[in-house]
Amino acid sequence: MAICKSTIQNKVIFLTTVLLFFLPPLLWSQEKTTKDSESTEPSIENMLSQINTEVDPEFVYNYEQTKFVPPPGKTLLIMGQTVESISEYLENFPNRKIPGGWSAYWGIPEFKGIAESHKNNTGTTQNHQMLVDWFPDTVVHSAMWMVGKWNIATFAGKGDYDKVIKKYAAWAKSTDRPIYLRIGYEFDGPHNELEPESYVKAYRRIVDVLRKKGADNIAFVWHSYASKPFKDYKLSEWYPGDNYVDWVGISVFGHAYGSADFGPYCDNVLNFAKEHGKPVMIAESSPVKGIDKENIEVWNQWFVNFFSFIYNKNIKAVSFINENWQKLSIPGIQHWKDARLYTNEKISEAWFQETNKERYLKRSPELFEQLGYPKH
Repeated sequence: MAICKSTIQNKVIFLTTVLLFFLPPLLWSQEKTTKDSESTEPSIENMLSQINTEVDPEFVYNYEQTKFVPPPGKTLLIMGQTVESISEYLENFPNRKIPGGWSAYWGIPEFKGIAESHKNNTGTTQNHQMLVDWFPDTVVHSAMWMVGKWNIATFAGKGDYDKVIKKYAAWAKSTDRPIYLRIGYEFDGPHNELEPESYVKAYRRIVDVLRKKGADNIAFVWHSYASKPFKDYKLSEWYPGDNYVDWVGISVFGHAYGSADFGPYCDNVLNFAKEHGKPVMIAESSPVKGIDKENIEVWNQWFVNFFSFIYNKNIKAVSFINENWQKLSIPGIQHWKDARLYTNEKISEAWFQETNKERYLKRSPELFEQLGYPKH
C-alpha cells in the first residue's frame, strides 16, 4: 500500500515534538538519580569524622626500660611486608609521603633475606638491606620467625643458631638506624606451637647474644597474637622479663571488625603492657576480609575501629600490611582476601588523609631524633 510523502513528514514532525517535550525531563531525572546516588556515599571528611580520637587516660603511663619510643601524642607509622608489595605500593602511590618504617621477615635457622634478597616458599621476597638502601631516615621493622615445631625454639635456646644471630648483630650495627626486632612473633598463636619454657629460654639467649655483640640499635619486641592462646597458657608464662622486653606487640586482623573493642585476649595484653611499663605497637594489621573495589563498607567495618583503637589505647607504633592475601601460599589463611589500599581509591584517600596528620611519624630527617636514637 502506498503512503504519501506528506503523511510521513507529518508523523516525523509529531514524533520529534513528543521527544522534545519528554526528553529533557527524562534526562534531568536520570541526572538527578545519579547525583542522589553519589550523594549517599559519604565524603572523605565524613569518613574521617567517624574515628573516635579520644585517648583513654588509663593507657597514658610512664614507660620503663624501653627504647625508640615516639614522643607523647605520636605514633610511628610502618608499612610492609615484602619486596613485591613494597615495590607495588611505591608504584601506585609515587607522590605520597614515605612511612616512618618498613617491615621485613626472616627465619632464625638461616641468615637469609637480610643482607640480600631471598625468595621463600610463599612466593614472595624478603630483603632487609633493600629497606636500608632505598629509604634513608626510616626504621626497620624486623620479624624473626621462630616456632615450636621441628624443635626450632629448642635448638635456638641451646645455641644452635648463635652464628646466625651474630651475623644479624653485625648487619644491624651497620645500618645505623633503629631496628624493632620481633623475636618469635605471635609467640602465643596456636599456629606457632611454642611452649612457653622453650620460647623464653630462646628469646633470652638471642637478646644476650645481640647485646654482647653491641647491637644497641635494636629494640626488642615481644609480639602476642592477642587471641586465644596456644594450649590456653597464661600470657605471663611466655614473658622473658622486663629487662628483655622493650615493646609489647599485638596483631590486629579479624579483631577490628565490629567495634573498637578487640576482645578480652587483646585487653589482657594491653593491661599486661601497662603493668610492666611497656609501649604497645600494632605489629601486624590488615582488613583480611578484603577491600572491595565497588564500595567503601570496609571503612566503617574495619578502618574506623582500627584508627579509633590507635587513639583510644595510645598505640605508639602501627604496622599495616598492604597485601593481596589470595596470592600467598600460607596455610590457614586461604579465606583471606585482597586488602591492598589501592584496590579502592576512596579508601586509600581516607587512609592517607588520616595518616598524613602530624600524629603519625613518617620519614623525615628528624625522625631518629624524635625516637631518641642517638646520632653517630
